[in-house]
Amino acid sequence: MKKKSLITNLSLLAVVAIALFTTACSKDDDDDILPIDQSPESFDREAMLTNYANQYIKPAYTEYESQVIALQNAVGSFNSTLDLSSLSNLRSAWHNALLTWQDVAFLEFGPALAISLRGQTNVYPITASVIDNNIASGSYNLAQAINIPAKGFQAVDYLLYGVAGNDADIITYFTNSSNARAYLEDVVNELKVNATAVKNDWFGTYASSFIANSASNADGSSVSIIVNTINLHYEKYLRNGKLGFPLNVFDPFTTQTFPEKVEAYYHGQSLPYLYRSLSSLQTFINGNAYGNSATGIGFDDYVSFVNAQTGGQPLQTVINNQFSIINAELATINDPLANEVSANNPALTTLYQKIQEMVAYIKVDMSDAIEVIITYDSGDGD
Repeated sequence: MKKKSLITNLSLLAVVAIALFTTACSKDDDDDILPIDQSPESFDREAMLTNYANQYIKPAYTEYESQVIALQNAVGSFNSTLDLSSLSNLRSAWHNALLTWQDVAFLEFGPALAISLRGQTNVYPITASVIDNNIASGSYNLAQAINIPAKGFQAVDYLLYGVAGNDADIITYFTNSSNARAYLEDVVNELKVNATAVKNDWFGTYASSFIANSASNADGSSVSIIVNTINLHYEKYLRNGKLGFPLNVFDPFTTQTFPEKVEAYYHGQSLPYLYRSLSSLQTFINGNAYGNSATGIGFDDYVSFVNAQTGGQPLQTVINNQFSIINAELATINDPLANEVSANNPALTTLYQKIQEMVAYIKVDMSDAIEVIITYDSGDGD
């Protein structure tokens, strides 16, 4: 009887061991399966959109309008005094406004898209001959398509730095041309009108509808619109516009470069605007507040919520690390960027490649993790 009891006990132990082993294996097998409360659909999108609207977008547009008003005032002072001091002050106001523009340039949806704010504001390279003809004739309509590359911040760049060879001659140019003074004023006034229109729409009814459009991540939802918009901006206007087109990376049949296509070509200082465009986009992705250190719910939290991984690391860590890598590479570049395009081409090509690597993280990995479909075509095969 004792022998039978021993066999029975051993059998029970074996059953328990098998059960425990099976449970352990099942748990391991389920490690990669997200709990229901970690699916993209169960994330609090409304809270994220509320944070973006109230803590970044509205304050950023408010500051942008403020800087454009300061630029407008500086134009008035310059036109009335026409001396080196007022020219210096005007250039500083232009620089500050263009820096702040980088903070909202990637928000080309809703009110900004309705008036094509980016195309009205910062197209480059400009067409100097159109500006010269407009000033010579004194007759122009800035709303016409022909004047898109003859207005905005880059037209002001030309007027403040490119119409003569030195500062004294620039003062003389404006002193002798009331048309030039009027054109400068008209270009900046249009920047102000557009900045105020977009800001007012956000403080009007648009923010509420933007936040309310949070039921899903389907095409047309606010989350889908943001993801597509920031990726389009990153690829076409940051990667390509600020670096790729001057480097001519898309033409494998020639080594010709186009230094005149850099941002702020006449000023000779392009890098501050590239740095700022990167930092503002990183701030936005991380859900941080505009203009202060407050943190909030952003896409970094969204990808963390769904446990998104890239190369065995959390995706939000990979994205932030890549921003650091880009900035470290950028630190090896000097202004004028137009000179570096030819003189330091290998370093700029490496920088471009580091910027390109981010596309996989924010266009592919991030959008896949939160189940947003990319609906635009960048046109370069990416």
